[in-house]
Amino acid sequence: MNSFTIKVAGQIIEIATLHVRPLVICRDFIVDGIPSFKISTTQEDIDFEREKCKFARDDEPTDQELEVTALLRKISEGIVDYGAFVMHGAVIAFENKAYLFTGKSGTGKSTHIYLWKKNLPNAYIVNGDKPFILAGETPMACGSPWTGKEGVFTNTMVPLAAIVVMERSENNDMRRISFSEAFPTLFQQIYRPADGLRMRKTLDMLKALNGKVAFYRFKFNNLKDDCFEVAYTSLVGERK
Repeated sequence: MNSFTIKVAGQIIEIATLHVRPLVICRDFIVDGIPSFKISTTQEDIDFEREKCKFARDDEPTDQELEVTALLRKISEGIVDYGAFVMHGAVIAFENKAYLFTGKSGTGKSTHIYLWKKNLPNAYIVNGDKPFILAGETPMACGSPWTGKEGVFTNTMVPLAAIVVMERSENNDMRRISFSEAFPTLFQQIYRPADGLRMRKTLDMLKALNGKVAFYRFKFNNLKDDCFEVAYTSLVGERK
């Protein structure tokens, strides 16, 4: 058994796992302190993840890999009680504002935020796949150990300025949309707890972003610098 304590989205979580890989994944988030809640993973949790992904992958994931996923699932359930939820997306931070790009898998979210990092020396990636969103008067985009294939993250929390729904198109175009227009995609991309009460809490937190965060639809036809310029101009303004 491996025991350690991490801090994610402002909450300290005590963790016990069967394998060492979750500890390695979480090493940059390890802290001392009194935990808000505790989580342990079991072989049953690992077997559950294997059953969930058996038709989604061509290869056979190891117990270590599956335990990392099981740990994320349990944290995603528990942290809802402390005012945070998980969203599938890629977050870039620039001038103390976070911009979250979301959409279907394979759309190009991670590739796009790398364009920001390439073109803006002071920009940095908060998380490339599974950021936590801390609800409140000022919503925050929070780094997490679950970062996708690229494995890039920053252990930080940054005020969330905008959520951008990405869609492939023939032209590069970005416009501001209402929360109700963004909601179908947002609902698909958040972690949806199995527990009914926690699901309602998650939806309440998502709805509370309305009026505090700007929403955009970004239709794009490439993942090159001109695509970045369209997004940057819409979100930040003309570059000096």
